[in-house]
Parts: sequence; C-alpha cells; structure tokens
Amino acid sequence: MTVLQQILERLNLTLNETKTRIVNAHKGKFDFLGFSIWMAESVKSGKLYPHVQPSKKAIQSIKSRVTELTTRARTIMPLEWIVNEVNATVRGWVGYFHYRNSSKMLTHVRGHVEERLRTHLRKRHKVRDRKAGYVKFRNRTLYEKYGLYRMPTSAGWTNAHAL
Repeated sequence: MTVLQQILERLNLTLNETKTRIVNAHKGKFDFLGFSIWMAESVKSGKLYPHVQPSKKAIQSIKSRVTELTTRARTIMPLEWIVNEVNATVRGWVGYFHYRNSSKMLTHVRGHVEERLRTHLRKRHKVRDRKAGYVKFRNRTLYEKYGLYRMPTSAGWTNAHAL
C-alpha cells in the first residue's frame, strides 16, 4: 500500500484509504466498477481464470430502471416511446457490461426485459390472464412487431489471433 501511495503522490493524486482495500482474488470476490470479479475454475480445462460479470447491484439497477419505464402509469404514453426508452437504456447497459463471462447474467436481464414489456402490453390491451399474455405477446412478437432490442447473451469476444 505504501508503494502505491508513493506512486500516486508523484502523480499528484491521493488515495482514499476508507474506500481502498486489498483483496486476494484467489480467496474471495470483489466488486469493481459495476463488475464482480473472482477466480473460478474452468469446467473444460480445470484451470483457474478471472471470472468477470456484472455485479448484483448493477443487475438490480437495470431491472429497476426497466420496471420504472414499463409501469402501469405509463400506459397512456405512446408504445413507441416506451419501447424506444427501454431499448436505449438496455442498449447502453449492455454496451458497458457485455464483457467476458456475462452470458448468464445477460440472459437473466433479457428475460426480465421481455417479461416487463409483456406485462406492460397485457395491461395496455387489458389481457388479464398471464398465460393468454404469453400466447398473444410471444418473444418473437416483442422483437419483430414492437421492435424490442434483442440483447446478446453470448460472450462479446472470441479468442484473438494475429492472423
């Protein structure tokens, strides 16, 4: 820690010691800039790798924002506006968090976005039964007819090669 402080002093920067801590990633996990980071064992090779995914707080924030954008009080607004706001919010969040091992979390968020828009459409069209809502507003319909942004759920990168 003292070496880090000396380096930062040369750069005319200060270290906030109340927020700073040293974590051994091999023994525990930590959150940094919205990501949870820890060392995990690969299922295929058995080797350790740095597992990076959106933190629980980041997941909860996007889910809360989407819920806020699709509340029942907003059914009087044009549907295009609501879908555009949801798309812009989700696209920005995915642009930041679509990194490394985030496939499972992105699938979870995508399911929440689909469900919230489906619920909003059920309220808008006065479809009381949830099952009928699934039939009338299938995932394909949400994307093709209403123009919902299709979140990627696979890794945003593959192995890089020089050739």
